[in-house]
Amino acid sequence: MREERCRHEELEFLGGQRTEGGENLYFRCKVCGDVIIVLPDRKKGYIIRGVKPTFPR
Repeated sequence: MREERCRHEELEFLGGQRTEGGENLYFRCKVCGDVIIVLPDRKKGYIIRGVKPTFPR
């Protein structure tokens, strides 16, 4: 079975980090928990895979 990837449409802004080249921006996806880091040039970034939170029912 193929796992469907999250499209990261519901993001929460976590903050910024000043660097020599500008500012890195950090966002967390509210759906899957991944953290997205956008670099100052806005052309590159990173995704740190998260764990989808589970709540007792």
